[in-house]
Amino acid sequence: MRANFSGTWWSVPQSLLTTRGSIPDALELVEDSLGWEIATVIPVHGAGRILEVRSPADWADLCRAYPMEVTASRRHDWFRVTGREGPWLILNWERLSAQWDAVHLTTLGYLSAANQLIDVDADHGSVIGGWGPDATIWLTDVARESGQPREQWYRLRNDWRWTPTPPMHGTDAAAT
Repeated sequence: MRANFSGTWWSVPQSLLTTRGSIPDALELVEDSLGWEIATVIPVHGAGRILEVRSPADWADLCRAYPMEVTASRRHDWFRVTGREGPWLILNWERLSAQWDAVHLTTLGYLSAANQLIDVDADHGSVIGGWGPDATIWLTDVARESGQPREQWYRLRNDWRWTPTPPMHGTDAAAT
C-alpha cells in the first residue's frame, strides 16, 4: 500500500486540555513540538476518575473496549512506522468520557508503547502517537486553572533547555 501524502499521526485528541506532573517534563518531553521557543505554563488542579495507561496491553484493552476504526486516516503513516498492513483502531474518546474524566499515560507506558505497533486483536493494530510521558488528557471539565500565577518560559533557538522568563521590573508584589 503506497501513498504520496501523509495522513494523521496522532492517536489522541489535540484539542483537549493536557497536563503533566512537572514543568520541565511538560516542556521538554513533547512529541511533535514543532520547534516551539516560548510557552505559558498554567497551573491547574483537578480530580476525578483517571484511567492509567501503563503498558501496551492497557492500550490494547482500551481499544477493544472503546474502538474507533481509523484505517483511512492512519494507514499511510502507521504502516511506514510499523510495516503493518491492515485495519487500525484508536480509542473512541467521546465514549470513554462517559466513564472516565481523564486518561493518564505513565512514563513507563509511554516508553514501552509509544510510536510502535500495538496488536489490539488478530485483525487490528494501534499506535500511541502524539502523546508524551506522564501526560494526562482531560476528557471532561473537572480540571480548572488553579488561580496561581501563570509562568512564561522560553528557550533559545537550537537549545533544548527551557528557562523561566524573569519577572518584569515593578510587576512582583515585593517591588510595589
